[in-house]
Amino acid sequence: MQAQAGESRRRGAIWGMGALGILAIIGIGAAGAGTHAPREHEIRVTAGRYFFEPAVIRVQRGDTLMLRFAATDVVHGFYLEGHDLDVTIPPLSRQVEAKRAGATELVEEVVLVAERSGKFRYRCSKPCGAMHPFMVGELVVGPNHLFRASAASAIGLLLGGLAWVRLRSPEERPG
Repeated sequence: MQAQAGESRRRGAIWGMGALGILAIIGIGAAGAGTHAPREHEIRVTAGRYFFEPAVIRVQRGDTLMLRFAATDVVHGFYLEGHDLDVTIPPLSRQVEAKRAGATELVEEVVLVAERSGKFRYRCSKPCGAMHPFMVGELVVGPNHLFRASAASAIGLLLGGLAWVRLRSPEERPG
């Protein structure tokens, strides 16, 4: 009779710990799943031998980027992979030549909406010297769902492991 009551209590505790683990995973997912109001970012991209400044641009999905360009020395390019955008940046000029979807226009500012999450590399598209192939940067569009899922899984595994160790019967415990 006592053995059945102990076993029943043990099963109830296991189910309770499992429910806590699931609630933790749902809570972490819900905390990061909220959407933010899209923002506008004015970003000045400076190109020089052999760098972009900023080297990394971080925004959230849905944000609008207003990109202004400047070259410090020679003609550079700005090709953004995955967005069909190629900009020619002449030195000492506010205007750039932007090519997008087959159309070319002279503009002072390129407007881009970050519609997809992920990492998108940008690179110089105009040969500018010996180190030209290494002139790259990165546009990072969040949120990063992989991190949240990994964190939730780790917490769930930790809680499950603690429940398993704590709730084993005395006969099953080592030593």
